[in-house]
Amino acid sequence: MERTQELVTYDGLPAAAGGAHALRIRQPERALAAWDRFLAACLLPEAPPEWGMRLLRTGQDADAVSAARAAEETVSATLGGPSARQRALVEWRLPAERLGDALQLLAAASPAAGSAAPASRGQLAITVRASGGLIDPGTGARYPDLSAEHCGGFAVDGYGRKLGVSGIRGTFAAGSSKLSMWLVFPADERLRGAARHVQEHAPVQLSAKHWRRWTLTRTGSGYRSAKLVSPLVSDSTAQSKTVAPPVA
Repeated sequence: MERTQELVTYDGLPAAAGGAHALRIRQPERALAAWDRFLAACLLPEAPPEWGMRLLRTGQDADAVSAARAAEETVSATLGGPSARQRALVEWRLPAERLGDALQLLAAASPAAGSAAPASRGQLAITVRASGGLIDPGTGARYPDLSAEHCGGFAVDGYGRKLGVSGIRGTFAAGSSKLSMWLVFPADERLRGAARHVQEHAPVQLSAKHWRRWTLTRTGSGYRSAKLVSPLVSDSTAQSKTVAPPVA
């Protein structure tokens, strides 16, 4: 298979920039609906999205520990035992058909209207991730030359990301939700239309930063990258320079 010579990525957002875009949607149900619309319009997953639930335990005093323990017992009674546990984080697998139950757990854990959530409550959230190929708006299919195979299985980092594969991850909680994206675009004349299509359907504003162009090395054994001006910034700059027609 001939390797793709060039491609463009968008990392929204790297850890240094906060790790994810904040959704300006307080209700988890609405945030999940925005996720569904974005996924349907922009990504063809290679496998069904992976759903989960997590409890981030905050605070070390007796009240905080008691509240976190009660929250963990409540979730486990509904979803079964945790699938992973760390010092401050507990995670559960969430079958897609149990999403309604998870939303009820979020509603029960959220503070009453008009009150602030104390830190001792911990942070309960639904998580989801999906990976695959971006949709070509011209064909409705995945870009044929953007895949891990077309990039020789090149690893972008030590966290499992492969060049050629796009991924999105959502975290949905009462009062705040986040969306992180690793998007892979064609680097040719299709780039501007592809980026515009994603922005039109994304529930967040893509950053003007964090774009990179990846080029196959001379030996063909890997890729090197360099910063790239956002194709969306190019669009907005061109529009701002358009002279308005004279008033009749």
